[in-house]
Amino acid sequence: VFFQNSNKSVRVTDEFMRAVLDDSEWHTRAVLTGEVMDTYKARDLMRGIAQGTWVCGDPGMQFDTTVNDWHTCPNTARINASNPCSEYMFLDDSACNLASINLMKFVGAEGTENAGEFDHAAFDAACRTLITAQEILVDNSSYPTKAIEKNSHAYRPLGLGYANLGALLMSRGLPYDSDTGRDYAGAITAIMTGEAYAQSARVARDHGGPFAGYPPNREPFLRVMRKHRDAI
Repeated sequence: VFFQNSNKSVRVTDEFMRAVLDDSEWHTRAVLTGEVMDTYKARDLMRGIAQGTWVCGDPGMQFDTTVNDWHTCPNTARINASNPCSEYMFLDDSACNLASINLMKFVGAEGTENAGEFDHAAFDAACRTLITAQEILVDNSSYPTKAIEKNSHAYRPLGLGYANLGALLMSRGLPYDSDTGRDYAGAITAIMTGEAYAQSARVARDHGGPFAGYPPNREPFLRVMRKHRDAI
């Protein structure tokens, strides 16, 4: 199958999404000059994207305006793209250690006092442990280019995520596509994010200060931290 070992993404702005909602036109533009090349109905483009995703999983969508609004280091540069699977979005020429926590490992076993319940205290501890381990890995990893090595050391990006969300929701009898399911996933994600950033701050406190790229990005970084807090 042609392109079977690659992923496709479409980057869209808030303006495009508003055009979809308003059923208005959308202009495609030349990359180098900005000249209008073609005009489409925004909803037709969105329908094509959705159809392709339904058929084969591609393309994914990157919401460019939102991504950059939550960017912690915009004073260095904007976020232009992601890695192929789109779970890592940060500066060009950077790399990220990625770790994924199996959520089902934190569900109480049958016959125990907390059978079927999610052990958030153990999950908290796992988040802290993995962030510490990933932080150690930054200086012990190899990188494909000098530019990526330089930025990875200067910004020390870490990626923490989870797997088996669908199984966890099913184990609790929660529909995957439901407000309750999304709320449950949001709560777990908030715990993970908060614990990860808090542990990162502890590492900075105890081991020589924040990453080299932090001082010029201090204000936008703290703005994003406040956004996380307010979104809870």
